[in-house]
Amino acid sequence: MKQPSGLAMPKGWRFALPAGNHHTGRQVFIDFECFKCHEVRGEDFPAPKAEQGDVGSALSGMGAMHSAEYFAEVMIDPNASVAWRIKHHKSEAKGYLGPDGKSKMPSYNDTMTIQQLIDVVAYMKSLTAGAHAH
Repeated sequence: MKQPSGLAMPKGWRFALPAGNHHTGRQVFIDFECFKCHEVRGEDFPAPKAEQGDVGSALSGMGAMHSAEYFAEVMIDPNASVAWRIKHHKSEAKGYLGPDGKSKMPSYNDTMTIQQLIDVVAYMKSLTAGAHAH
């Protein structure tokens, strides 16, 4: 990508999500009721109800599998992850799609602050050993 004249970008620069507070992020996870769709083994969140239908992926152990930036992108654009799953693992995406073919995960862009996003990502990154690890 060619930079406009007068602007300099350091060679190799890339965006990195700032470190957040995983304890605060756990509370964000609760406040936004993420537990209604995403299981976290070892936590005492209420279990999803059967009438909710298919729920989102279990997050236990996911912190070791994905970067903070991946989690942030999924939160900002839930369809980004679904599009990748469809392209690479069609069967994996099935339960996460609505009738319109888009992610069932709602967008929180109008309700979640950037700091809340940073902190909930820190919480998700703390989920490393099949249960919460914070």
